[in-house]
Amino acid sequence: MVKVGAFEIRQAVADDLDRIVELDRLFGSAALTRDYFEAWLHHHPEGFLVASYNGRLCAYSMVINLPHGQIRENWLLDTGGGTCATHTPLGDTLYAVSIASQKQEAARALFIMNRRLFARSHLAQAVIYGRLPRFRQWVQQMGYDPCQISYDQKKQLLGIYVNTLHDPYQVFYEGMNLTPEYGVVDYLEGDEESLNCALKLVWRNPCYRPLPLDHAVVQVEVATSPPRSSLSTRQ
Repeated sequence: MVKVGAFEIRQAVADDLDRIVELDRLFGSAALTRDYFEAWLHHHPEGFLVASYNGRLCAYSMVINLPHGQIRENWLLDTGGGTCATHTPLGDTLYAVSIASQKQEAARALFIMNRRLFARSHLAQAVIYGRLPRFRQWVQQMGYDPCQISYDQKKQLLGIYVNTLHDPYQVFYEGMNLTPEYGVVDYLEGDEESLNCALKLVWRNPCYRPLPLDHAVVQVEVATSPPRSSLSTRQ
């Protein structure tokens, strides 16, 4: 367990899952069920962190490693159907699968902790596809029917939206020194508030050093050893 500001950060365990499911309801229509989190604990528990304040769990984050050329900019494809089975230990990109928090300060603490854990490594960058939960409302205010707009119209409106910094989530992401690149249409299926769209943000690792080939061979041998048993079972 590590203190980051007022929060205690540690790796998630099976006993946390009921509370994590509660926190994930912040995603509304895009909230996940418990079996997704059980799969995350199985495939990459080291990337699954929680933040507590006064003993109360108030945020979680999940990250995986991916080769940058493997990223499809679609949450289901990038995460193996939401199971994190695509985690690649030698991947050069830290990919944010999900983060939910009742306190912005807790989310910030998790970002800081993930950077601390992975910055001095072979990871060249961190990539986040952030939700834009005010986008649907804004589209309606602009006089469009969100259910009737075409793909091209959505893409055009998304570009305007992210470039004029309308969304408070985007303001938070940029405040974490994440660089916005562009809006992504149809990233997260079922995210009705965001019209399934997201904003791509990147953090470049200033300590990045390419992984030496001889070290990479050792890492691959470790990665291909028999998998650990599941930490929990589907309820």
